[in-house]
Amino acid sequence: MAVTLNEIAKAAGVSRGTVDRALNNRGRIRPDVAEKIKKIADELGYTINVGGRALAMSGKNTVIGVILQFAETPFMKEIEKGILAAAEELSQLGCDISMVKINGNDPEMAVLQMQKMYRQHVRAIILVGRNDLALQREIDACEQDGIPVITLNNDVSGSVRTSYVGQNAHRSGCVAAGVMGDILRGEGDILIFYGLDSTNQSERVKGFRDTLSRDFPNINILTVKRTGNSTKALRKMALQSLEDYPGLDGIYLCAEGVRDMCDILRQNHLDSHVRLIAHDVAGCRPEDIRSRVIDYVIDDDGFGQGYQALHMLSLWLFNQKPLAEYYYSDIRIINGYNLPGADDVIPNRNIGIA
Repeated sequence: MAVTLNEIAKAAGVSRGTVDRALNNRGRIRPDVAEKIKKIADELGYTINVGGRALAMSGKNTVIGVILQFAETPFMKEIEKGILAAAEELSQLGCDISMVKINGNDPEMAVLQMQKMYRQHVRAIILVGRNDLALQREIDACEQDGIPVITLNNDVSGSVRTSYVGQNAHRSGCVAAGVMGDILRGEGDILIFYGLDSTNQSERVKGFRDTLSRDFPNINILTVKRTGNSTKALRKMALQSLEDYPGLDGIYLCAEGVRDMCDILRQNHLDSHVRLIAHDVAGCRPEDIRSRVIDYVIDDDGFGQGYQALHMLSLWLFNQKPLAEYYYSDIRIINGYNLPGADDVIPNRNIGIA
């Protein structure tokens, strides 16, 4: 009779989830514990049943839970499209998804949905999270019970999630700073607007500031404002800032509301003078990019992030390879000359492993 994970767990004095992580080289686990578990598994004659895992994938009970926060935003809709495209390809293998969409940031609702998915015996969970203690604890509980959790687009700091799929946010901010420095020729006064104190946006701003300080010391950051991802708050802050700083040269927008910002610049006849660097093509109007109200967009490939997260989990379910801790999406610089049209969008599905 084949040796089970429960038998190994009992012999090692750990949980089944810890055994699962050790044998599949995923998640955070102390090296000495992993070595002990693998040694016991070898002594008991345990072998990974690839055929059995593939057979499980061919049934109807292999469900991957997906929880999308900020589901109403353009970028998250691109992520959803990527997940659905991957789900369609995997459906013939019996891999289904159970998707929950949450408008705005609601960690309490995300925790409740994770608990519900746990009771429904999902095989894994893809989560667009935010830094929250209760959410972190729920991720850890799922991992402890052998349910891998993949954080998507925004990591949950301190959790023992299996992998993160998304942008390297710090590097993305560095790229934005490099572009701003180049178009201002290394001199000028700028503003920074960001939305939330999330891992994603905080790291973008940090990367931006670090790069300006190192490479463009003559670019002066006049102020940094937090909008809470409220377009109403952004409009109010932007209008006041333009009044306070009439000689403004540039704006780095790391928040929702790029269309509102473009309208404000046009209305104040500043669209040809104030350089605007924004994130994520999905939230921009093509005409604002082509007319150079937005000088450059730093795009992080939402479609590719969603697509890769689900496909990556399918590879783990088939046991073709262990999961890496980080899968970073490409960072693309978009302007009016390389803006994809409606008929020639070719999503990038290649996400690097760090």
